[in-house]
Amino acid sequence: MERTFTIEDVAAFTGLTDRTLRTYLQEGRLAGEKVDGAWRFSPGDVQRLFQDAGAQRAMEANRNALVYDFMLGGMAEDRCCLIRDIPVDEGGEEALRQRLLDRVNREEGRVSFAYSYGVDRRGQGTARVILTGPTALVRSILADM
Repeated sequence: MERTFTIEDVAAFTGLTDRTLRTYLQEGRLAGEKVDGAWRFSPGDVQRLFQDAGAQRAMEANRNALVYDFMLGGMAEDRCCLIRDIPVDEGGEEALRQRLLDRVNREEGRVSFAYSYGVDRRGQGTARVILTGPTALVRSILADM
C-alpha cells in the first residue's frame, strides 16, 4: 500500500498552513482523498503541489520567513539555521522527504523546517532543506539525512 500523508504532514514540509492547504483543495490546486473524514495525500498529490507556481511562491515566502525570523530572534541559547541543498533524483526524493519529516516530528516542535524540491533544466533534482532550532538537534538531524 502506498504511503499517504495527512494535511498536517503536508503543512509541515511545505510551510503552508492547514487553512491555505484547504483553500488549495477547494481551488483544485491540491488533490487528495478523504479517508474516514480526514484528508490523505499521495506522494504524487504532494509532488504536483510542489510544481504549482502559486504554491511555489507561497512556500518560498515561508522558507524566507523562517530564515528571517531566525535572524531577528534573540541569542539567548545555542541555536542555528541550516540551509542545505541535496542532489536527489525524483525516485529518491519521496524517501528523503519522508525520512526528514519523521525525524523532525520526533523533536516535537523544537526544530522548525521547510522543504522544497525542484528539477533544473538538465534534469538534476535538488531538495532544499532549511532547519532551525537548537544546534545539537539540527546537527543530529543533519547527520541522519
